[in-house]
Amino acid sequence: MTELNKLIEEALMEYASSVANPELKKAINYALFSGGKRLRPLLLLSILADMDADVRVGRYPAAAIEMIHTYSLIHDDLPAMDDDDFRRGVPSLHKKYGEALAILAADALLTDSFEMFARTPADPETALALIRLASRYCGGNGMVAGQVLDILSVDKKITLSDIETIYERKTTDLFSLAVLSAAEIAGVSDETRGVLEDFSRYFGLAFQIKDDLDDIYIQIDGKSDLESNKATYPIIVGIEPAKEIFSEYKEKALGIVKKTLGEKLTHQIVLRNL
Repeated sequence: MTELNKLIEEALMEYASSVANPELKKAINYALFSGGKRLRPLLLLSILADMDADVRVGRYPAAAIEMIHTYSLIHDDLPAMDDDDFRRGVPSLHKKYGEALAILAADALLTDSFEMFARTPADPETALALIRLASRYCGGNGMVAGQVLDILSVDKKITLSDIETIYERKTTDLFSLAVLSAAEIAGVSDETRGVLEDFSRYFGLAFQIKDDLDDIYIQIDGKSDLESNKATYPIIVGIEPAKEIFSEYKEKALGIVKKTLGEKLTHQIVLRNL
């Protein structure tokens, strides 16, 4: 696992060092290197490792996905969105460097992520396929759509089906991008690709429900979902039913990983994060 983390950090540092404007570079470094599990890029690389594929081929796509994730968090913390003053125990980027520079740093991270996908040391068709996946899962019909649904749900009465749709777009789609990027690089069959996409959905939903449950009990920084009047699984169905749904999705995710990849790196990552 340490070797995979090293590949991700090296690729991110390579990108960050290429930013010419000193103020923008400071903001991007602050956003990228202020903690974080690197969970999404780790999933990409761990799947490659579990399939005995070359993990180094995935280092730039892995970094690109972390850049997309980071841009989304910067936007999420802005006053116009969740209005959170802290992220991972330190001031949010807009509190540290101002809203304007925070927005521009996020813009740079998203835009430059596509250049990182294009650096993939594979055939051009693979790089193009990764860029298409990123557009599909992170754009107006993917993660961004989830963010829109999320902010429109505040103070609204929504159903369990509604919140699942929000989570599938807002959270699960970026996990799907990581998993399917690994599938693309490894050149798996359509059947295996479909199974891995199912895994990403179950894992993403379980991950978000766990986050909801943690928010009920512990608020480390920022605003809780209760304070923000945001709909979550525990708020809609209750704490105990939410725990049951979480357990169901967790077991489904673990079952797919065990059957498809074995009890190796990806299996460890799922156990560690759910």
